[in-house]
Amino acid sequence: MNLLLVRHAEAEDETVSGSDFARQLTRHGHETAAAVARGLRHCIHGSVLLWSSPLLRTRETAAYIAQAFGIEVESYHEAIPAGDLNTLSRDWQNLSKQPETLIVVGHQPHLGIWTTRLTRVSVPVKKASVIGIHLKAVDQMEGELQWYALPEMLRAVATENKA
Repeated sequence: MNLLLVRHAEAEDETVSGSDFARQLTRHGHETAAAVARGLRHCIHGSVLLWSSPLLRTRETAAYIAQAFGIEVESYHEAIPAGDLNTLSRDWQNLSKQPETLIVVGHQPHLGIWTTRLTRVSVPVKKASVIGIHLKAVDQMEGELQWYALPEMLRAVATENKA
């Protein structure tokens, strides 16, 4: 299975309420998330399952990905903002049907920690960047870093394939 770790796009620094849960994407964040989703659509083929953190900024980012792939977000998973890779991996291992690609929309520092834990490679996880990992076996916490894309790269893919 391929695992894509997507960091949410640019979000506001704080909300009026002060709630981290309610931080939403900025206008630039919405534009970037839409471009990243369109770019991903040209890079990923086969069956796709989409999970997201339940925090607003990740739900908004995931919504663009869902739209680009014509799918729904399968789960707003509490283990994502908690940084609980063990629970997350147990849940993907227990899926009745394994997708070719599982996309997880989440946060830093967890995505960087997970990447290093799974691949033994450290990458800078910028906002709206995507990390592609091929899991050696669904039931193992070991994978190979396949690719890393900044939002500008995926925007270029989307633009190039639009023409």
